[in-house]
This record gives sequence, structure tokens and C-alpha cells, in this order.
Amino acid sequence: MSFNIVGYLIYASLMSITPGPNNLMLFSYGKAYGFNDSRNVMFGIFLGFFLMLCLAGYGIANIVTSNPMAGLVLKIIGSLWMLYLAFILRKLSVKVEPGKKTAIGFGQAFSMQFVNLKAWVMAISGASAFLPQSNNIHLNVFVYAISLGLVGIPCMFIWLKMGDLIAKIVKSEKASRILGYTMFSLMIVSIVTIWVK
Repeated sequence: MSFNIVGYLIYASLMSITPGPNNLMLFSYGKAYGFNDSRNVMFGIFLGFFLMLCLAGYGIANIVTSNPMAGLVLKIIGSLWMLYLAFILRKLSVKVEPGKKTAIGFGQAFSMQFVNLKAWVMAISGASAFLPQSNNIHLNVFVYAISLGLVGIPCMFIWLKMGDLIAKIVKSEKASRILGYTMFSLMIVSIVTIWVK
């Protein structure tokens, strides 16, 4: 099986650790709910992204994104969904009441992957450059999807932990609001970059 493992690991690590909707959501989630209460969100991101990587590996994503109308619809839906999440993340506080239901769960994290433009770009460009080459397409897709998904796990932990550490440092509600608006602004910047590329 032909596979550029070094280039692939560099690409996967850089794309996974840089700011994007998933990482900003994890940061805010870690700030509001702590590092340990994160399994559902992380599993939602992992499973949704894994399925997207499989779509990219099989070439289905290329068909969708090569259609101008489909690309425009994806941009609009992705922007609206990210805007919705931005408002949720803005309101997350470091002081969460015990037993309060989390604002973000498995379903939101899972479904966000399919309107996350950064994730689509990462999945498609990664598949075109690093998809393993063997005689079994299913094995190629599985190796690509599971390995890229697994590289992202430590990166998710890092963003969650940063949010958790910030919550321990930031004690006042005013500082928490400032941080919330900062996360909101960064998410808006992410939305803008979708339209200016």
C-alpha cells in the first residue's frame, strides 16, 4: 500500500489543531462544562467527521462540491448553522448550575460536521493528496478516514483543556462575557472566510 505517512501526519496535525468551528466549539464547551464532561461532544465530532472522510474517500463529496448550486447551498446552510452556534457559544458561562443540561450535545456536534466548510476542505483535499493506494478501495477509504480521525482526537483534547484551564483562571462573570464575545467574534470570522475564498 502506497502511503506518504510523513506528509500525511504533518497535514493532518496542522489541519486538526488550527482554529475552526469544531475547535472553537470545544474550547467554549470546555470553558463552560469542564474537561471531563466532554464525551458526547467529542464522539459526535469524531463520528460525523469520520463519515465525512469516508464520503470524501469514495469521491461522493467531490460530486457535491463540484456542483455550483450545491456548493452555494452548503455555504448558506453552513454559515447559518455556524451563526447559530456562535450565539450559543457567546452565552456559555463559566458558572454552570449543577444538573443543567448542556447546550451542545452529540446531535449538534455530529450534524455540524456536514455543514462545516473547514471539515469539507480538509476531507476532500486530504483524500485527493493522501488517500492510500491499494487494490481495495474500501481498505483505502477506511485507513484514510480512521487515521485522520484519530489524529484529531489529541487536538480536540487540547482545545477542551484550554477551555477548562481558562474557566479556572477566569472567575468573574464579566471576564467570562468578554471571552464569550471573543469566541463569538472568532466564529464570525470563520463564517466570513467561507465567503471571501
